Amino acid sequence: MHPAFLIRAGIDWVRHRPDLKDSNPYSRCEETLKAVQTLWMQQVGRAEPTLLEQAIVTSYWAEFFHATDSSPDEREWRDGLNKRSSQYDSFDEWQQWFKKSYAKVYRENAIWLSVLMTSYAYTHQFDVLYGEETWEFIPSQSYLPTVEMWRLEPHMETLQGVLREFWHEELRTYEEAGFTVDESTSTNLGRVESLGFDTKFYTLNFPPRAQREKVILEVGDLVADIIVPTGDDWYRHPDNIIFAHNCLDVTALINRAQYVFGSRRRLLELTIDNEPDKAREQASAEGWLVPELENAIG
Repeated sequence: MHPAFLIRAGIDWVRHRPDLKDSNPYSRCEETLKAVQTLWMQQVGRAEPTLLEQAIVTSYWAEFFHATDSSPDEREWRDGLNKRSSQYDSFDEWQQWFKKSYAKVYRENAIWLSVLMTSYAYTHQFDVLYGEETWEFIPSQSYLPTVEMWRLEPHMETLQGVLREFWHEELRTYEEAGFTVDESTSTNLGRVESLGFDTKFYTLNFPPRAQREKVILEVGDLVADIIVPTGDDWYRHPDNIIFAHNCLDVTALINRAQYVFGSRRRLLELTIDNEPDKAREQASAEGWLVPELENAIG
């Protein structure tokens, strides 16, 4: 079971436990920590990763702010946090106000830190990226609703297998074009929609003649864009063709992967001997998907 899915499944189970309906969101976060740690030992069967607690609490509060089936107490908490955090341009000012105003309940722990960071991120169009020593804000990414996650769940093993094989073919194609790709492991446990491809860093080195700096290949983002593209409402939903009638069309999956991955690779190939603007123009003329300028080359 992939860690990101295990965490989200644990969160959903705790949020809907009948015996916790009279508790509050903070207490349910504490219960989620216990539940996911138990699930980890049952499903993974090895020592917990260093950042499991951070992954759990940030996922819990992200779901709290994005849930489509919020309970009355969640809505009350969310409305209050949104109203207050949106008034502060600085996170430090928001944190200090909260600590002072709620001194009787506030504790220096990962749960409260995540409450404050996630609420600030939600109202200022950021997401929270956790680390061992520091937590930071990153540009907001579309969210995969839990109901859509459950639609993916029966197909996740097949999706991972097909896309892993496809990615290995992509690596060989990059190497044939003169690139080298370095792989390293990330401490982040990733997002469900990236199927584990965002738990590693892939650094692409250009051929020497290109005289270009290396770039990070965001393979997890490409995978997410293939299987759950963004919609008009800033949420991700399973691709209608790949998952028609809730069945997995592997041919459609491979065709979509060839286009999304191929677009990224072709643009990078064109930048070996061309300036970025010319490379983008040529890739577009060839019918490839060309990303926004700030995300095109790295």
